[in-house]
Amino acid sequence: MDNYELSRETAHPKAKEILIDDFYWSPIEESGPFGSDDGSDAFYGFRQWRSTNKSISPLKFLEDLFISWEYPKFNLNELDTAKIHSYISARTSVENPEIKEQMKTMMEHFKQKAKEEGKEFDEKQFKEMMSSTSNNMGGTYLLGQDNAIISVGFGQFVLEGKIDADLKTLAKTAINRELLPILIDRWENPYKQTRIDQLTKMLAVLDKMN
Repeated sequence: MDNYELSRETAHPKAKEILIDDFYWSPIEESGPFGSDDGSDAFYGFRQWRSTNKSISPLKFLEDLFISWEYPKFNLNELDTAKIHSYISARTSVENPEIKEQMKTMMEHFKQKAKEEGKEFDEKQFKEMMSSTSNNMGGTYLLGQDNAIISVGFGQFVLEGKIDADLKTLAKTAINRELLPILIDRWENPYKQTRIDQLTKMLAVLDKMN
């Protein structure tokens, strides 16, 4: 049974040498490469995939991952603020089977609650409420994809002591995108400044990776 757990001790020597800040290895630091849910899932998924795909570009793993997530398509090389705004503010059709199942469960919960309180459940109002929340999902989708890109980039280095040139470029783009005012300003201080500091450090350390 594979009991691998990401840590300094299990990392490649090159990664131990240059990833000196604790946040790189944190399983809970949201701005770290592996601390978000998306980043953690992407890293462990990539590690498993890599065991049987050693000669294939990690970009293929990311491509397949985003298809499986069923997120609206986005140009991952995009840094144009207007196009990013269009993506994160677009009304999103929630077609992901897991999300649809969650919505169904929520509706049944609210129906039961209304029944217990002797009230009539307004299904139309519920659907309108869920539809309005879909307007805010674009930023979540983009953050999830950027987290995964950064995680796989740093993950390849942690596992192999190297990072492919095209993956490094994409990881730098993802970090630069998350540092744009349109995205970084979505966070509140003091965490916002922490995020800026950590993303900036990650951007600099990528240049030390060969």
